[in-house]
Amino acid sequence: MDTEIGYAVHAGVDYWAFDWYPPGNGMELARNLFLASGKRERLKWCVVLGTNPFDMNRDAPWLAAEFGKPGYQKVLDGRPLVYLFAPMTRTDLAALRELSLKSCGKSPYVAMMGWTATEVAQACEAVGADAVTMYAGGMEKNWDEYSKLKEIIPNVSTGWDPTPFRDTQVTWYPRENIVKDFVGWSATPKQVVAGVEAAFAWTKANQGKVPANTILVYAWNEHSEGGWLCPTFSPQGPNTERIDALHEWLSGRTSVQGN
Repeated sequence: MDTEIGYAVHAGVDYWAFDWYPPGNGMELARNLFLASGKRERLKWCVVLGTNPFDMNRDAPWLAAEFGKPGYQKVLDGRPLVYLFAPMTRTDLAALRELSLKSCGKSPYVAMMGWTATEVAQACEAVGADAVTMYAGGMEKNWDEYSKLKEIIPNVSTGWDPTPFRDTQVTWYPRENIVKDFVGWSATPKQVVAGVEAAFAWTKANQGKVPANTILVYAWNEHSEGGWLCPTFSPQGPNTERIDALHEWLSGRTSVQGN
């Protein structure tokens, strides 16, 4: 975990958005290791809810307490950042907001994820979220469409290729979800940089539509889905081409807001 934190900092990553896994699930290990790391102060974190069951009696108070800690990612003068992969009930989100107000004095800034602009705007309205974003896609055409309906957090994709699940079956990604003869795509290091650069420029040009002044990159380590920045294996050692390219481009830059 300490090594991955170092990689993320090298790439210019400000925060990781962790998919939510409840205590005892087993898949919450990465979050636990991060929160226990002696180097965690180098990187902030936030949560992506709607990925797995979230207990309002057990999990919500714990998360709200994390909102109040300096290591949790904030936007808009102290609002905890929360992503929703799938809708939660409006009542539960309202309850989480109340817990957050008690913990840190701020209501969370909640961004609803979706695959189409209309779908995600409707979900955002239904649950009482603040903004919209995407999970895995992301290009200027999407940002334009989404931002016509709601505030947005632009998403940048590094690739999409879930075909490994054909060989290694998992409960959360049935083989039949992968179209026959599907061929994925993977961005080159230059394309990764170009995507982030475009998102920075679009955010600067549309500050009223991106009040949170942040972007989301898909993904840090969704290797089995084809989206990743975290270095992969090669016989010569970790392949750091993507994070090296980002590091080179970001070196010397200030914040999006300051450029």
